[in-house]
Amino acid sequence: MFDHSSSSPTVTSLFSGCGGLDQGFAKSGYKLIAAFDSDEHAVQAFNLNHEIDAEQVEIGEGFNIPLSSDVVIAGPPCQGFSTGGGYKDVDPRNALLLTTCRAIAKSNVKLAVIENVASLTNRKNKAYLEAALNILTEGGYYCEYAVLIASDFGVPQRRRRTVIIARSSARPFGGVNPIETPFVTVSDALAGLDETSPNHVPRFPVKGSKHEKIARRIGPDQKLCNVRGGEASVPTWSIPECFGKTTKAERKVLETVRQLRRQQRKRSFGDADPVDVFALESVCREARPSVLESLVSRGYLREFGSCIDLTNTFNGKYRRLNNKGVSPTVDTRFGDVQLFLHPSENRGLTVREAARIQGFDDSFVFPDDTKKSFRLIGNAVPPPMSEAIAQMCKDLI
Repeated sequence: MFDHSSSSPTVTSLFSGCGGLDQGFAKSGYKLIAAFDSDEHAVQAFNLNHEIDAEQVEIGEGFNIPLSSDVVIAGPPCQGFSTGGGYKDVDPRNALLLTTCRAIAKSNVKLAVIENVASLTNRKNKAYLEAALNILTEGGYYCEYAVLIASDFGVPQRRRRTVIIARSSARPFGGVNPIETPFVTVSDALAGLDETSPNHVPRFPVKGSKHEKIARRIGPDQKLCNVRGGEASVPTWSIPECFGKTTKAERKVLETVRQLRRQQRKRSFGDADPVDVFALESVCREARPSVLESLVSRGYLREFGSCIDLTNTFNGKYRRLNNKGVSPTVDTRFGDVQLFLHPSENRGLTVREAARIQGFDDSFVFPDDTKKSFRLIGNAVPPPMSEAIAQMCKDLI
């Protein structure tokens, strides 16, 4: 726990989750006085790790922030704004960003920090961002925002997040500029883990299973991917022991389809289209009917009328972390072996490994339920990133 003087700035947390954002502020000397979230498992985890107990409530219109708060920190739901969520403009959770801003505007707190996905600044979401800033500005706040990268703040992952800071009395400040900290690698984060570490139970795929066969073929910073070329992508046809053998001519056809599906576009959306068979035959002499039929029958290609396309068109699975670098974004599915692989072992990540990569201390307690723990960790703000933001905010209060 953390010591606070009577003069410590007081903090109320909205959509607190398990408390990653809160922990960074507490470590920086702020005094948490209230926290709110609607998820019972997040509230339970929060209450195991902080000096105060969070309340399980729905934050909606009319919600009032405690009058004794100097600072509000908030992480309203981001699923509808995210690229992974598919930019769902109709997602009702999107409105909670504006609800948060209205609560802040009527509270007269000295400072507010709102965290969300980086894609909040994208064209499709810009209306929500501008509406949020307008609510705060009309409420008497001066606002700045920036997209921050977690790896700049001692977190070994490529997580990018939008951070909005609003200062009362419309007092300007020089942007969102937390102090950067030394670079941390995945190896640094995972050092010293053993069977005594909490929430660290490595689970290996069954020997000879599909997962194990694929994992053996994926190197650091590589992924299973048919739709991208380059060294980072390992296509299914490079793993014959799992997906079936192919000839040199068949691999040439598959590689040509991979190239053409992104070049010969037919639709105005997405990033690729099925390839016209005639167009394929005109540039690839190996694309004979017998070859195409064989690839279709074995599940490498699929037919769409007069067109043909690859199967397994996901952008990437079985992404192996690199000990010498930083991790992909830790999300709620980080423990799924089909999505992420340990940097040196042929298995998925444990809860504690995900927590360390997210910047949580080993003393931070997570539920015994593995699925719930990964969801809490993936939805959290990395505490070192939060701490850097909190230190910057001290000069603004």
